Amino acid sequence: MSSESKMIANERLDDSLIREYLQENPDFFTRNDDLLAQLQFQHSEKGAVSLIERQQQKLRLRVQQLEEEITELMINARRNEAIFSAYSNLYVSLLRCQSLSQVLDELQNTFENELEMPALSLKFFDSPVDLGEQYSFASDTHKKLLSKRFNESSIYLGRLTEQEHKLLFQDEEIASVALLLLGDNGELGMLAVGNTNASHFEPAMDKLLINQLQALLSALLPGLLQNHEAA
Repeated sequence: MSSESKMIANERLDDSLIREYLQENPDFFTRNDDLLAQLQFQHSEKGAVSLIERQQQKLRLRVQQLEEEITELMINARRNEAIFSAYSNLYVSLLRCQSLSQVLDELQNTFENELEMPALSLKFFDSPVDLGEQYSFASDTHKKLLSKRFNESSIYLGRLTEQEHKLLFQDEEIASVALLLLGDNGELGMLAVGNTNASHFEPAMDKLLINQLQALLSALLPGLLQNHEAA
């Protein structure tokens, strides 16, 4: 082939044509395996490396990534299993409670000790029973909170203003909260749970377990309030 012909051939064989050819002929290197040992690539640390070595490096990196992903999935699975188990045990314990103080003890034990939530508050609205300051809001201080945080749902997940924070948790260092209205129409009261992690409670998170707890407390607490009044 003349030098002119070679120049024309080289101009035609650009990257896109070679790439297209190899895609259309995936067995090319199988039919020409001697080329694999000859092809070399520049490596930032090792200099020139063969195509086979380059492929091995990429495979090792991919295997490492997959191992890290699997490890993370296993950690998340164990964490989710522990959370589900804690809620399941809590449901059983709540069904055995015969007083408001027992309910509060079980809630605090689960959320503070098992789920690592440092703050919890259980308050009732306009109760005909004298529950004391521990279970009651002062005057109508809660109404502004209700109108602001519960426009579309009976559960609020997210952050609070400083005033709302003090109303529910006083001086506890809380960065995100879960607020659950209790009662068939949210008229009974509120359970507030706080976490120091600002991203722990977010509006988009799954609410299945929280919804179940809300339903259980809404069914359980009216009877305990009556028992409290009788006592």
